[in-house]
Amino acid sequence: MNLSFAHLLDPLTGSNFIPQDNTYKLVFKCGNEYPIIRNIPRFVGGANYADDFGWQWNKFKLSQLDSFTGVSASLNRLSRCMDGHLNILAGKKVLEAGSGAGRFTEILLAKGAIVDSFDYSSAVEANCDNNGKSDNLVLVQADVRHMPFPKAAYDYVIGLGMIQHTPNSEETIAHLYSMVRPGGFLVIDHYIFKWIKLLPPPFGPPQDLCRRIVLLLPKHWRYPVVELTVNFFFPIQWFFRNSLLAKRILARFSPVCFYHNTFGIADKKTLYEWALLDTHDGTTDFYRHLRTVAQLNSYLSALGASHIKAWEAGNGVELICQKPFQ
Repeated sequence: MNLSFAHLLDPLTGSNFIPQDNTYKLVFKCGNEYPIIRNIPRFVGGANYADDFGWQWNKFKLSQLDSFTGVSASLNRLSRCMDGHLNILAGKKVLEAGSGAGRFTEILLAKGAIVDSFDYSSAVEANCDNNGKSDNLVLVQADVRHMPFPKAAYDYVIGLGMIQHTPNSEETIAHLYSMVRPGGFLVIDHYIFKWIKLLPPPFGPPQDLCRRIVLLLPKHWRYPVVELTVNFFFPIQWFFRNSLLAKRILARFSPVCFYHNTFGIADKKTLYEWALLDTHDGTTDFYRHLRTVAQLNSYLSALGASHIKAWEAGNGVELICQKPFQ
């Protein structure tokens, strides 16, 4: 991992970094100091709304890495979202927001990108374990609303699986767009709004009702309750895995994410682990915003983005746009 940190800025004042030999803190010209823990600068202090995610990614730090699963789920998703740009990343400056355990960090680095990556949660520790050997990676723990990176400096800014989990989607998108250099690209996705998602099960998705219950629990109870839920439904879903009708019926009642053959995964153990991971992910997110394709298109147009391309896929809406040259 690149430990120079020379390009980092104070996230509150924009003040420049003061180079020093101290490996335990960063000092900026404005006088603000931030700790370095496990080689990762920490611009976030105390508990926050992403704590459940941080715990989750440290527990399941290998689960969604293509190098671990042997399938190309992360590669395929990133390639689709980047709409043909993935194979021209060598030497490009990339800012990755909400990187989690580093499933996409791994691919970006493999493609030769120079990556600044951050997450609001302690998931940065899992990412460091997974990708910290690369000299092309700078990794920090930071808030997307106060990023310690230079604005308008990146060829690509990527925010996948994170915008809908922040306090305000539009505010987050604006912050990410501000980091794109003129001529560069913003790559994002977002949960999609559909009226059916507002209905209770069995008419609407059961996971949202489960989420409302889980979030009422103390944090230390949430994973055990999710695990009990998965342990009840998963054997039933596995038993009927080859019946399309049964799977459709179960999906009306079970909040458990079941991905049999969805990503080319057929192994029961791996499917169970993904079920635990994504069911926990989908029932402990403090914020969950929904947007339509038209809403995201309209907002990015208002920001001045050009060549906006959006489509329904993956988690909902996937989108790539360009910041015009000035």
